[in-house]
Amino acid sequence: MGNTSCNSTSKNPSTSSDTDNNHDNDLASIKPVLVYWDLHGRSDFAQAMLYAGNIPFDLDQDTANAWPASKDDTPFGQIPVLKHGNMVIGQGGAITRYCARLAGLYPGCASDDVQQQQQHQEAAICDMYLEEMMDIFNGIFQAKNAPDKEAKLAAWKMLETQHLPKHFALLEKNLEQSQRPFLGGSQPNAADVAFFAVYNLYDRAGVNVNDAMADCPKLKGALEGTLTLGNLKNFPKRGLYFTSDPEHDAF
Repeated sequence: MGNTSCNSTSKNPSTSSDTDNNHDNDLASIKPVLVYWDLHGRSDFAQAMLYAGNIPFDLDQDTANAWPASKDDTPFGQIPVLKHGNMVIGQGGAITRYCARLAGLYPGCASDDVQQQQQHQEAAICDMYLEEMMDIFNGIFQAKNAPDKEAKLAAWKMLETQHLPKHFALLEKNLEQSQRPFLGGSQPNAADVAFFAVYNLYDRAGVNVNDAMADCPKLKGALEGTLTLGNLKNFPKRGLYFTSDPEHDAF
């Protein structure tokens, strides 16, 4: 598993107040609450981090199902939203990174200058892969938002035969060049868990992801290794918002 992050990024532990320490201790006993529907979608990335780290959390479907009643209570008028203690954050990328830190999957904070520089680089590489996974994910909207059935079917076919193979091949190339078994290096980290999330989203949508990854043995091995993290292998099957099945209501 990746390096754990610091509890505080700006305070010297020797000068932290008792109040701050008590707050940190209290926070450790509070479950994060993720506001989202019981559907596969943007929140899958954050949920996968929590599953991979065995971090208990609550999925607040009631607030999501009553949307937009709570819109004014969110930072940017959108969901997913994550609540943890007194903190409320929006934006999927920020939520995913926070959950990755909670799960110990994001390159952390070292006290040694040399280690700090190394971890800055590791974090930059992790961020690079997280952005790549979002590029892969965002392709799915070409099919979701296509104007009619024929256009949707063509878009899903393009995703299966062009979009995914192209991006998977790039990830395979990077694994070959790094000579490491995982996107995260010698051990899987948030980058690998994010790949699981986007792979699973397309798989649940009915895309033949196995064929798309047929020429990527290293990427396949990394995915298999990532599934040993925490409880990730039991990631739940939720409802479908994205599907290539023209007979499904979500098509």
